[in-house]
Amino acid sequence: MDQQLSTSLDCLQLRLALMRDLASSLKQVQTAVVRSDVGGIDRHTARQRDLCESLGHLETPTMRLSQRWNNWERLPQDAISPEALRRWKALVQELVQVEMQVSELNLVYAALLRRAQRTLRIFMRVLESSACTYAPPKCSPALAPPTRQEASHA
Repeated sequence: MDQQLSTSLDCLQLRLALMRDLASSLKQVQTAVVRSDVGGIDRHTARQRDLCESLGHLETPTMRLSQRWNNWERLPQDAISPEALRRWKALVQELVQVEMQVSELNLVYAALLRRAQRTLRIFMRVLESSACTYAPPKCSPALAPPTRQEASHA
């Protein structure tokens, strides 16, 4: 039983670490979207994809073990130490909080992406509608570069 308990706690800790990394990446990509940093968006999207893939691989064994050990309170008192039970509950509680944070960050990120897409569509429509009529501006005399050089006072 100790081996199963240890494996279950290790899986929970790994899932928690991956979810924290995902939350961190979601926070950072929001800054990249606001700054229109395409490279940063690409890097964080790739990182998020890797983290989600790792979570997917971890999901099956973790879920089986967590469902199996979810009813620890029903086991006899001597089957599991109170410390292990406290640790399990603390990990589960923290995992729930981080998962809620990731969910909220994901909603904010999606809203930022929608806004950025809207802005891009507006710019594209402006360019499309003015493409035939736009001509590069001519230099007016007021904006023309000076023809004489200023004297040096050395």
